[in-house]
Amino acid sequence: MKEIKAIICTMLAMFMLLLTGCSDEQASHSTTSSTDTKQAVQVEGSSDQENDHSPSKANREDVVGEAATVERVVDGDTLKVKMLNGKRDRVRLLLVDTPETKHPKLGVQPFGPEASAYTQKRLEGQEITLEFDVQERDQYGRLLAYVWIDNELYNEELLAKGLARVAVFPPNTKYVDEFKKIQEQARKSEKGIWSIENYAQEKGYNTDAVKNQSSSNQKDIQSAKSCEGKIKGNQNSKIYHVPTGAHYNQTMNNVIWFCTEKDAQEAGYKKAKN
Repeated sequence: MKEIKAIICTMLAMFMLLLTGCSDEQASHSTTSSTDTKQAVQVEGSSDQENDHSPSKANREDVVGEAATVERVVDGDTLKVKMLNGKRDRVRLLLVDTPETKHPKLGVQPFGPEASAYTQKRLEGQEITLEFDVQERDQYGRLLAYVWIDNELYNEELLAKGLARVAVFPPNTKYVDEFKKIQEQARKSEKGIWSIENYAQEKGYNTDAVKNQSSSNQKDIQSAKSCEGKIKGNQNSKIYHVPTGAHYNQTMNNVIWFCTEKDAQEAGYKKAKN
């Protein structure tokens, strides 16, 4: 009898041990599963945060450069500045070239005064950031820099307004692709230097193109005068009137003269209905 009780007690003890082991394993598995779930949530959250981040457009705060104050504008692309340490220096804008205003041989070129006046109005007395490229100075000892003001790259601004052309001097080519795109937009819109055919070229400014255009314009003026009293066009409405027309004598403003109706039509004018 005692042996039977001992066997039963032993079996009960073993059964209890088995129950305890299963319970611990289940708790351990539950804890591990919970921890893994939390880690998965954290990783997923981090991934979402990274996906929400997108590169911001480069601005003045992102630029590694030196602060300076523009004391004087020499011309459209050259400045005299005062650095934070009190040192004064001469700065030549990188990758852009404005027409000359003070060149000993070239003299004053078309749109040179406009570029100088715009740079003076925009930069003189202002705090700027100078961003450098590979080469810090040119053969004349001038600092070579991209000029940032009000979170805008001023070199680009000159190109966009048609007051400068892209001028590439390796190895300083950081923004050359962006600059060429902006220049192309200005060229298509015929802004500034691009309003004169063949004036702005890859190697500089062709003043002969200006002379040729002036000569052509003068011929047009003389031709128009010789046609006075014949076909009268209105430059605003793009409508022309013949001497026998009802409104011929009433058209007084914005008048342009043509010798023949064909000339007027080739210039894009339409004949008045009466």
